[in-house]
Amino acid sequence: MKLKRHKYTEKEKLSEFDRWITPSLGDIKDRIEFKNVLAGLEDGFDSLSNYTNVFFDLETCSSYHIAKSIISSISQIVDIQNHLANMFNAILLSTGKTDNNLKCQYPLVLNKLYESGEIPACQNGKLTLIKIPRVFDLDKVIKHFETLSAYQDILAPQLKSYLDLLLSDEQYVSQLYSLGTSYFKLKENGHSSNLLASIAIFQSRGSITAKAGHEPERKLRSYMTDWGLSAGTDYNDDDIDIYELLGIKKKKNDKARKYDFIVPFRSKSEGKKLFVQCQFYAGDSGSVSHKVVDQTDASRNHTLKFYPNAVFVEYLDGAGYFSSLNGDLKKMLAKKTTKAFIQVKTAPVKFRRELQDIDFLTPLEIEHAILAGNKAETELVDFLQAQGYDKEEIFRSLDACKEANLLNFNNSNYAIKEERRDIIIKYCFLDCIANFGHSINVSKEKGILYVPGFLNNWGISQTNLLEVFSREFPDIELSAKDILEKIEWLIDNEFVILK
Repeated sequence: MKLKRHKYTEKEKLSEFDRWITPSLGDIKDRIEFKNVLAGLEDGFDSLSNYTNVFFDLETCSSYHIAKSIISSISQIVDIQNHLANMFNAILLSTGKTDNNLKCQYPLVLNKLYESGEIPACQNGKLTLIKIPRVFDLDKVIKHFETLSAYQDILAPQLKSYLDLLLSDEQYVSQLYSLGTSYFKLKENGHSSNLLASIAIFQSRGSITAKAGHEPERKLRSYMTDWGLSAGTDYNDDDIDIYELLGIKKKKNDKARKYDFIVPFRSKSEGKKLFVQCQFYAGDSGSVSHKVVDQTDASRNHTLKFYPNAVFVEYLDGAGYFSSLNGDLKKMLAKKTTKAFIQVKTAPVKFRRELQDIDFLTPLEIEHAILAGNKAETELVDFLQAQGYDKEEIFRSLDACKEANLLNFNNSNYAIKEERRDIIIKYCFLDCIANFGHSINVSKEKGILYVPGFLNNWGISQTNLLEVFSREFPDIELSAKDILEKIEWLIDNEFVILK
């Protein structure tokens, strides 16, 4: 459906942001990366438990004893690389040492052990001599040790030398012993993972935070897929700058900030495009946020030189923008070139409205028109024209739907695909709330479904929603259970709020 427009005041923008904010995108402990790190640590300490006689005393935790135990059992290990990686990682975390230092120090130890500057290695199943590398990081060390697993006499001194670096004095041995002993005792009552969880969080925090930064982008891509848009055609898969968009070769000193989304991407060459930057801060990332604000004007001015019809939309969310970065939020929203802003929860209404404003017709809007009773091509085109879409754009989008096999087409009549029916009708309900809602007196009206994109208290009662839905889509027959499930889906996904 063509969504109603709304002209925001600055106060309304900030108020809407606070109400529809997504503080964070999940706890670190819920991430698969954290679970993998924790599982690896548990495996590492279990292995060390076997090599140290269950952390019997300080002597069994020494580099000499551990190296000897590994050598005696290495032929029986199925996955040597994973086994050594988990075990070394457990020792690194016990001692607080880092591969950053070890990868530089280990070559120096080997040069003392092998004065020729060459070490025995196994390549293609044959023993040979290789030059000692100047940098020998943990991954390469582990692979090197694995290749020597069949040659235990050669592996032993190299493995012992590496463990000597990891456990270089009694303090480090004592730290491993203390942590290992605690782990084993807690394992007896099922609480050992709690001891390692905090360590795993600190180790995985960086990579998880980096990946979480892409989660809002993933969500918006999933929304656009629901709207029938095609990745790589209607929207870009990866960040892209204006040079890549236009196929222009950069000069040596040219700088251009990349956009997270450019829509439409390749599917439409003429007309306006939305240029979207995504910034999600669950906490205080001041230095990054300030830099983004400072670079925005220059980046947009540069884009406008190449693309004067560019429309800039900010995709901003996270608790950081509510608190310490609220000043940056106000600056971004106040910029004259900021046409609109969206959040994770508001994109299903607000981003679609921005697409409509630039005359970009999505398959979802066509499917809504068909469900409203416009099945014949002539009446479908007339209906969409009456909503304000250009005729050329209507046929472009219809052709795209045919090419992507999104619609059934027979004897100049259109029908929706059965596999898309559920998501289409869910959006029918969402659009009815948006288009037929009104300003709500919160103190007097209860059981209201609220949507973003208008006044802060904009919504409709569930009874009135059903009346509007039946009027707008008279041919759709739903059971009470179907209706309830679709409204609950909107609530569960936080596209609407029920109060």
